[in-house]
Amino acid sequence: MRSSTAVRTLAQRLLRHAAWVSPAHRKDWAWGMMNELKYIERDAEALEWARGCVVASYCERIGDMIRIPKLPLWLIALEMAVCLVPLTWLFLAIAASAAHGVMPVKDFIRFGSVALAGPLGLLLAVRVLFFSRRRVGRNTMILAALLAGWTLFAYLGELLHNGAVPFPWREYVLIAILPAVAVAHLICLNSPGPSSGATA
Repeated sequence: MRSSTAVRTLAQRLLRHAAWVSPAHRKDWAWGMMNELKYIERDAEALEWARGCVVASYCERIGDMIRIPKLPLWLIALEMAVCLVPLTWLFLAIAASAAHGVMPVKDFIRFGSVALAGPLGLLLAVRVLFFSRRRVGRNTMILAALLAGWTLFAYLGELLHNGAVPFPWREYVLIAILPAVAVAHLICLNSPGPSSGATA
């Protein structure tokens, strides 16, 4: 039996919290973590063990909450088209305007960067859905997420700057929110684990 010090008591409380946070299908694993504490000699190691168990339990709980069920491939492809094609068309219209000299280069850079999440998202969707043997790199997914976030904030700022009254919610949902949702779903599909993948 280990001596009951303040540090070990704290470790026990942390492990009880970890067991409470864990999803139902992980309860046995969580109680096993508590039993392991008996065999850890040093209090500092016991506390570190408990801290790691809490982090693992929270990761399991969050993963359980955001897990997306496997959907038919055609349904996910339809989702990506609905979410990303309008923004892609906007990007192409901006590029065409710049190519014909209607839009100055500085405006193309500004507006084009806001709409770039559309075509990039479509390319990533094709890669993730139809060529899933090799996952898309982490840096590419981070770039897609940053561009989707930039679209959300920059397009909102543009609408507010122009004083759009009443606020064009449908336009904002179509151009900014739906692409962000699609990119978030792509990140989940591209990550390893139960949330990734689609059924044919």
